[in-house]
Amino acid sequence: MQKFLKYCVLICRVLPIMVSIGINAQRYAVSGYIVDQKTKETLIGATVFEASSGIGVVSDIYGYFQFAGLSKGSHTLTVSYLGYEPFELKVEIVNKSLILPEIRLEQKLMDVEEATIIAARPDVAADRQVETSMIELSAKTIQSIPTAGNDVFSAIKFMPGIDRTEPFSPLYTARGGEPGENAVLLDGIMIYNPYHSSISSGIFNTQIMKSVDLLVGGFGAEYGGRNSSVMYITTRDGNSSELHGEIEPSTFHSKIFLEFPVGGRGSAMVAGRYFYDIFSEFIFQSRSYFYDFNLSYTYRLNDRNRLSFKYFQSRDRNIVDFNSFYKILGNTIGLDIYDNFNFQLINRWTNRAATLIHKWVINPRIYVRSQLYYSSHESNNLSSVDFRFDAPTEQGDTAYLQLTTSSDFVNHLSDICGKTFINFMVFRGNNIRIGAETNSYNFENGAQINGVDQGKLARYPVSYSLFMEDRLEAGPVIFRPGIRLNNNGFGNWFWEPRVNAVVSLPAGFRIKGAWGRYSQFIISMNTNEVEMNQAVDYYFPLNRYSPSTSVHYILGLEKQLNPQSILSLDLYYKDIQKVYTFDINQASDEVLALSDKLLPGRGEAYGLELMLRGGVGNLSGWASYGLAWATRQYPGLYDGRSYPYDYNRRHTLKVVANVAISSNLEYNASFIYMSGIPRSIEQTMQTYYYYEPVSGQISSFPIWIPAGKNTARMPSVINLDMSVRKKLREGFGKYAADKFGASESYVTVTIRNLTFFRRNVEYFYPIAGVDRWNGKYLPIGMNLFPMVGLSYTIKF
Repeated sequence: MQKFLKYCVLICRVLPIMVSIGINAQRYAVSGYIVDQKTKETLIGATVFEASSGIGVVSDIYGYFQFAGLSKGSHTLTVSYLGYEPFELKVEIVNKSLILPEIRLEQKLMDVEEATIIAARPDVAADRQVETSMIELSAKTIQSIPTAGNDVFSAIKFMPGIDRTEPFSPLYTARGGEPGENAVLLDGIMIYNPYHSSISSGIFNTQIMKSVDLLVGGFGAEYGGRNSSVMYITTRDGNSSELHGEIEPSTFHSKIFLEFPVGGRGSAMVAGRYFYDIFSEFIFQSRSYFYDFNLSYTYRLNDRNRLSFKYFQSRDRNIVDFNSFYKILGNTIGLDIYDNFNFQLINRWTNRAATLIHKWVINPRIYVRSQLYYSSHESNNLSSVDFRFDAPTEQGDTAYLQLTTSSDFVNHLSDICGKTFINFMVFRGNNIRIGAETNSYNFENGAQINGVDQGKLARYPVSYSLFMEDRLEAGPVIFRPGIRLNNNGFGNWFWEPRVNAVVSLPAGFRIKGAWGRYSQFIISMNTNEVEMNQAVDYYFPLNRYSPSTSVHYILGLEKQLNPQSILSLDLYYKDIQKVYTFDINQASDEVLALSDKLLPGRGEAYGLELMLRGGVGNLSGWASYGLAWATRQYPGLYDGRSYPYDYNRRHTLKVVANVAISSNLEYNASFIYMSGIPRSIEQTMQTYYYYEPVSGQISSFPIWIPAGKNTARMPSVINLDMSVRKKLREGFGKYAADKFGASESYVTVTIRNLTFFRRNVEYFYPIAGVDRWNGKYLPIGMNLFPMVGLSYTIKF
């Protein structure tokens, strides 16, 4: 703590000197918020251009801009944003810098070509110019992917560098990293396990989203605590002029969204979703419910101060029983071995998050954002298999075989955080951002495997962080060095230097590069070889270990093909200097605490990603190809040999397309091809015999042993989905919308698994007890037949 205070004192001494030098070295500045004329929502990525200097700046993720280097006299600022009428503002500088009132842009009517670009727009996020591996998504982009189901986590899996883990798990990996190495921030709140259980989707409603920024590597010093990627979701503040909303019942879920003014200076937003899955209820006897809820209130005190309160909650109660399905399967293939097959997954999850945010414009050159938040996640996950059958032996007798296994993981995590940053515009082309953060955690973990207690963990660490970045722009070159200091409360301070750079070249080319060191004190247990399907990250702190550490090297090349389209190529190498795996079956004479079952190792990940995004005419979307390698190596496992990482897919091809026939009708399609992931194939069976006192029989328990780690690859995965969205002009749907006073109504038809005839094998199950099938494997895939979904949307 004393060292933390020393760093704070040092910064406080240096800052006034830097600001004083900057103020004396330049002339004047103007700053302010850019908002929508009707809703008063801040606009992210709006451009402010001053003609006499030929310089432009971009509003950040809070809709705020700073323009420095102006002389005394009159200046004309042109503010523009896609989908809005350009706005000219004349400012008169006499003898001081100016904080402008809200600049309000009016939406304009767009033709089909403008309205249907669903690909990520170039250079619209706050620092899109300098980030090497950043993609911005909009709600429309997410809604236009048939497979995504309006879910941001399903949508990002169509991005290069992002891959899913298990087929039934919502977890994802970024460029060969662990699933627990991804930060998900909702308005600056760290959200832990932001997923719904049975539908493998996220707990965030796209209706509340203003923007989604995804950084898959090389991100700056402002973001810490994760080694692989950062997803920053900015939500809406609510309409401060009039009531607007949206209602959508469908065969998969029901949604409601409302935004409305509160008093003269306030606005609010309320949104909720309730999910149900008719298909799972019919096939898997899934007796489940899950929902999420959002509340937002923003009060604009004046032009300099804004105060926001946001609350979020989600809850899952998911019970999946595969017994009926496997009995149907057994009858279909003529086997009765599934008659005594019991397979259950029971998940109980709860997320809560609340935050208070203050945005303060001290003067045109200094902007402060402070935040206090609470975030928690609780989960209890039980999975069990009890498979009993009898099989004839070579001697003509009957052997009673039983395979029974279970796992029960309990996880509780809460995080109370206070953080702030100060943004200084020292002079034109030089922005300094300095921030501090402290977190107070509560970790509680427990596990039982086959009814045996595997130990518990309870930790209450407090962490401290400081960061500083200096963004320098000179002609075609932008250079952003930064450093982050971390202390997890158990050891020394760790330094994380980082740097990003970009050089603009003639003919629309840009060369980008990034290098950075990343440390992570909170990791996730790897239970994918214990649980049947790891659906959440079981977080716990590295209180007696060094942090997991990786170093990123990224080189990128971009070419602006037209105002809407970009072709990009990224080469990356990730030196994973320290990583941990969780060996829950570690043998010992005593019961070990969970934290004592960690094994440190190392690894690497490298590859290339080629992506074309944008649009032409009424066609928009993106196509990407990825080539990747990733490995792991642990001295205590598999003789210390390096092996392919569990979720490494060598080749991936992803395509998302939108065709707008008219303003009333559009078609969407998504296609994905992925190489199979490496797997440990069981080749040797050991048999455990035990006596059953109830039946008086000797039973046996088969245990399959793989010959090596990830020595085989699963078959590739291919999937094609399509959807049609039509704006209703007549009929019952239009009549119902009119009765509600709605301005628009839509119907969307989604068809999934169009490539069902080509089975995507997700698992190979070894068969034992049947002589003619010994040594063979039963392929299991879930895309059995196409799925059709229908939704009806009302907007008012």
